[in-house]
Amino acid sequence: MKNQARIWTIRTGHGQASGVLLGIGALVGACVAGYALFTIFGSPGSASVNQNDELPVEQGVGSVDEPERVEIAPTETIEEILGAVQVYVQNEQFAQATTVLEHAAEQYPDDQELQLSLGDLYTMQEKYHDAYLAYVSAIEIGPASAKAEFTAGTLANMLNQLEASEIHFGLAMRIDSQNADTPIFLAAVQMKMNKLDEAKKNLAIAGKMAPGNGRVFAMSSEIAMRENKPRIALQQIRKARAIEPEVLAWLLAEAKVLKRGGQPEEALSLLASLGQAEREILEVAYVLAECYGMLGRAGDSASFLMDIYPKHTGDGRLAFEIALWLDRSNEDAEAMEWAKRAAGLGHPSAAKWVESNGG
Repeated sequence: MKNQARIWTIRTGHGQASGVLLGIGALVGACVAGYALFTIFGSPGSASVNQNDELPVEQGVGSVDEPERVEIAPTETIEEILGAVQVYVQNEQFAQATTVLEHAAEQYPDDQELQLSLGDLYTMQEKYHDAYLAYVSAIEIGPASAKAEFTAGTLANMLNQLEASEIHFGLAMRIDSQNADTPIFLAAVQMKMNKLDEAKKNLAIAGKMAPGNGRVFAMSSEIAMRENKPRIALQQIRKARAIEPEVLAWLLAEAKVLKRGGQPEEALSLLASLGQAEREILEVAYVLAECYGMLGRAGDSASFLMDIYPKHTGDGRLAFEIALWLDRSNEDAEAMEWAKRAAGLGHPSAAKWVESNGG
């Protein structure tokens, strides 16, 4: 959090804290490298929020149950207010900083900088719904800004408000047509909406602007997989790996393409190049187990997953996967034991499996 607090202190030329800089630094800087990919491959542990869901009240990072009361003098300037907020953020007193900015936004409802800064402060505390509303208010106040639209689009995507996100990214592209990240993020949102033709067009735009960006080829590979074109998918993901060979997501994607294309041995050989710690990552482990299974080695699938279970004790899905591979190996008693463990961990399919198998 101290890094984010440091980022908040960045100033523009006229002396005010830059909300846009914080938005891109604190949110996008942390998310750009992987967020578009999480959109495609799935982000473990992340929960999307439906546009129509009632959002829970969140307690922000660094807040306390009863933050000290903060008063704002009616004569304070925006410069002075932002200076006070800056001190609170540097001291990680985020509840107090939020109180000051919220009151200031009420006092100066037409000031865009306050709304941008408030949105950034909400983002730092993972209050993404509030952050999005603040950015929308800032955009409505004006002037138009590609960075503000980009951040609003990212926040809307995180909230699963996909139509709004698509609009924001489209507007960001109109304002600044030279930022390759914008069509990449727009394509990611369109892929979530199953607008594959539109996504391909935006990836083509991004590819022309940034031919060395591996994400463009990785996302193109995912689209080809959805269109049941494994040969094209393999070509595209290998281009991504040639550009960024160190990215685990690309290697795993290639293994999935090979598995989908009926080449489990090649996929296993690829995954064998990983270190032990990487093979113990659950998404990698499941692909390894599936490849063993495709080769008629269900026992090896079960053994491998059992070996890594101590690293993921309490994971119901992993316990149930072990049970299923044991069942395919005709290890009925042990399969039932693992299925009961998975059921005890709250895995709903495991409970049904135990019941249907007489457990």
